[in-house]
Amino acid sequence: MKLSVFYDHVVQAHEQTGKNIRDILIDVRNYGVEALEIRLSDIQENSGVIDLIKQTGFSISCIYEFYEMGITDEIAKVKAHLDMAKSLEAPNIMIVPGFLQGDDVSRLKADMADASLLNSFFDSNAEVKQMAKCLNQAVTMGKELHINVLFEDFDDFSSPMSGINGVAWFLDKCPEIGYTFDCGNFIMYDEDVLEAFGKFRSRIQHVHCKDRSIEPVAVGDGRIPIDKVVTALLKSGYKGYFAIEHFDAKNQLECIRKSASFLHACEKNISEAGSKNNIIVEFKEHFEKAENK
Repeated sequence: MKLSVFYDHVVQAHEQTGKNIRDILIDVRNYGVEALEIRLSDIQENSGVIDLIKQTGFSISCIYEFYEMGITDEIAKVKAHLDMAKSLEAPNIMIVPGFLQGDDVSRLKADMADASLLNSFFDSNAEVKQMAKCLNQAVTMGKELHINVLFEDFDDFSSPMSGINGVAWFLDKCPEIGYTFDCGNFIMYDEDVLEAFGKFRSRIQHVHCKDRSIEPVAVGDGRIPIDKVVTALLKSGYKGYFAIEHFDAKNQLECIRKSASFLHACEKNISEAGSKNNIIVEFKEHFEKAENK
């Protein structure tokens, strides 16, 4: 099992505890976390951060960034993003391609639950189609550098990929893009994370382990059945990262420790015998629901 955590959480732990970032990174490394998710702009604005990351034994699992692909030509930004990943030996970049505005957000929210209505909306919306086009261009550019280009189900009602049907549209229009499965974001439309997992499992290349409660909590302390997703992926031979995510947790360092412990326990509890059959039985209902939609 490969664990990563958002560098933002490390910075927030520093702010909460007063400990220097180097010592916090050492603590996190000792929890069994081997890599960091970091935003492109954070690297660009702080040249020393990479040396610190390397000195404490971390690699970079994914470099993410926000874009406005629906309204702006950002291919030069994509190139800089990929070049940075290549220079740092990061295997993945994740693109948040943009957000809708005004009446489009209202229609997005109204149509998300109906695949037919949403597909019709997206197929006729210039901004959404431009996002898909740019994502496909990014994938092509990434292939040349042997870097995976990913997107995720994003937890904002103005994001066209904030629900199952939105994700499905982008995966259809971008057949070679990688998918980051965020366990905690299907809550936006009160959708079943296990149904989403069943529908998208073949496209998952990266995972964000985000639990949900009244406030940000450690992985395993909320209401999302992350253990089932993690266990099924590990049993299926998944080799990608599980990224710990709990932005704005009140005690980031303790939450990172608890999250890592929970995820390692999921791995430990896996029974070797009959693992593939168990996956099919456990998720059969969700797979069937997904495939019938």
